[in-house]
Amino acid sequence: MNKYSLCKVCGGKVNLLNQKYDLLQCNNCQLIFCSKIYTQSEFITLYDELYNKDNPKYNSYSVEEYDMIVENKKIKIGFYRSRFLKRYVLNGKCSSVLEIGSGIGLLGTYIRKKNKKINYMGVEIDKKAFEKSQDLKLNTINADFTEIDKIEESFDVIMLWEVLEHLQDLGLFMELAHKKLNSNGKIILSTPNYEKILNYPEGEKETIYQDGPPIHLNFFTKESIKTIFELNYFENCKVKVKKFPGFEVKNYNFYKNIVKAIFNKFYGSTIFLVATKKDY
Repeated sequence: MNKYSLCKVCGGKVNLLNQKYDLLQCNNCQLIFCSKIYTQSEFITLYDELYNKDNPKYNSYSVEEYDMIVENKKIKIGFYRSRFLKRYVLNGKCSSVLEIGSGIGLLGTYIRKKNKKINYMGVEIDKKAFEKSQDLKLNTINADFTEIDKIEESFDVIMLWEVLEHLQDLGLFMELAHKKLNSNGKIILSTPNYEKILNYPEGEKETIYQDGPPIHLNFFTKESIKTIFELNYFENCKVKVKKFPGFEVKNYNFYKNIVKAIFNKFYGSTIFLVATKKDY
């Protein structure tokens, strides 16, 4: 089994943080990541199970979102994503956008409905999700993110929604994303907040409160994600954490967490980031 011995992003020294999930933390950039290096075939098998098997974990992506589009229902993408798209993609200045982990094409369809002039391209590793995006007549390719190096054009915006945590070669992604962005281009993304664990001080030791490897390979805090992008030639990095818990009217803890959020004592589940390309 191949493993990382140094930080996958900055090459810094690492310490074992979580033995249960074999997670390392970099002393320099503070990235938390799985030490095991998985093969491409393992990823393809994994995502086929997550998207396509009986009662798949990602059913909302593989079935519900697709049905929402083909039945011509209102496309729901969430409050924060809609705000980010409005500000950075649907702002009258963006003419091209690349989505890594485009799934069945929910965001691509949303953008097309709002502004057909924007040149959209999606990259999706799962073949069946890709095929659904083709049924929707979206400009997508069936590949992992490394294939963007073969794309001739560059983009005003690169976006990843709950994808960064899945990318094994995070350093290569940073390099290629910088290369494929136009001058002053932006990355916009969301990713789980590792600090969710702080909401459960009495929780079981080494529980991470999000998917573990091999589903999630990278784990971020609002401080570390900013540092990582700044180390990789991005600037004006703005980070926002989803403040309030998900709506669960029948769950007592929901009301406790609402009160905590009001007093800034709640650690939100999701980090949102925008970062601007910096010239070398």
